[in-house]
Amino acid sequence: MLEDVLITLDIMWKGMFGIFSVILIITLIVILIQKFEQKLPDKASEKEQ
Repeated sequence: MLEDVLITLDIMWKGMFGIFSVILIITLIVILIQKFEQKLPDKASEKEQ
């Protein structure tokens, strides 16, 4: 019984760690995209002129 609980907790820990890692990677990608877009000239303002 105790062994089954420990195996279940191990599986849950790995799953939660995987989800956390994916969220962290997506967050970093979004931050990098935002910084990259800030360096580009604004195309909308060029069209208005």
